[in-house]
Amino acid sequence: MEAMTKETAYVPSSNRDLKPKPKRKRFWRLFWMIIFVILIGGGSFIYGTNQGLQLRRMFLGTVLSTYHPQYEKFMELLLPKSEIDKMLQERNNPDVVQSAIKKQTKTNHVQAKEVSTAPEKITIDTVETSNFTAKIMTIPDPNTVHVVATKYTSKGQPLSDLIKDNNGVAGINAGGFYDPSGRGSGGQMLGTVISNGNVLSVPGNRNVPALVAAFLKDGQFITGNYSVNQLVSMGVREAISFGPQLIVDGVNRVTPAVDGAWGWAPRTAIGQKADGSIIMIITDGRFYWNKTHRGASMSDMSKLFEKYNVVNAIAMDGGGSTTMINDGQLQLQPATSTSVGMRYLPDAWVVIPK
Repeated sequence: MEAMTKETAYVPSSNRDLKPKPKRKRFWRLFWMIIFVILIGGGSFIYGTNQGLQLRRMFLGTVLSTYHPQYEKFMELLLPKSEIDKMLQERNNPDVVQSAIKKQTKTNHVQAKEVSTAPEKITIDTVETSNFTAKIMTIPDPNTVHVVATKYTSKGQPLSDLIKDNNGVAGINAGGFYDPSGRGSGGQMLGTVISNGNVLSVPGNRNVPALVAAFLKDGQFITGNYSVNQLVSMGVREAISFGPQLIVDGVNRVTPAVDGAWGWAPRTAIGQKADGSIIMIITDGRFYWNKTHRGASMSDMSKLFEKYNVVNAIAMDGGGSTTMINDGQLQLQPATSTSVGMRYLPDAWVVIPK
């Protein structure tokens, strides 16, 4: 877990389980076994081609996504320090663009009203690949999607409790949290968090910009670098910091550099279609419950959103935090083994019917 700095535009985060887990050890055994086989059997391809270079980046991005600094000393076996520094720069200070904000018009107001009064009908699709399983949840009404936060001051809550305590029906995990002890308590939020117009967390101070996913009062979903003061002045009702951006104004933002910096892992992401409906996606990974599923890359996620004609989408915290629940049912088993079967989270995106 990375500590939040006072003057940072974007601080990606991860969190850890309450105690060491045997399945985590299995993941690392498999991971380093794969690297060993690649180094021994495919040296000319790995070190002599552009495809091999990208593969090495993906492996190191996967390690970076686990936030285990004890493995960083082995990274220079695959890439020089200058290349690793570029990957860290891509993660911590990604290239960000502001999504367009549509001005409220009479036509837009009528459309928003029609969406918000439509019967609530959440649907979930399943996509199976050789490397991961994805669950895609569609929420027709963007105004039913809210940020909710743990009711405790020093620890988080499992997604099931965050949904239940806020009279929700579905949801996914959202932002990361500061976890210096490595115990995964989920209590201290990172970056910007706004819930129902109330500011719950800031990235250093209210004037520091951070990469966020946010909802305006009319249900528009936006993403970009904004300070808390800017978001408040814009009338943002819900906001969470994380990233990277996946799709902005219909354009796929995931480059090979982004893919390499983040590698493969269980993923969580959120986006919006042109008709206003919200798409939430999670995947499994890290060989945790399925020994053939390494996880999804950021380009895997952006391509899934493209299939659903999403115009704006951004990644949320992944790894062991990745969780989706609908109607009381876990949609994929999280890559964690806590006593409650899921991570303790500081906040979540929750669907709360009107």
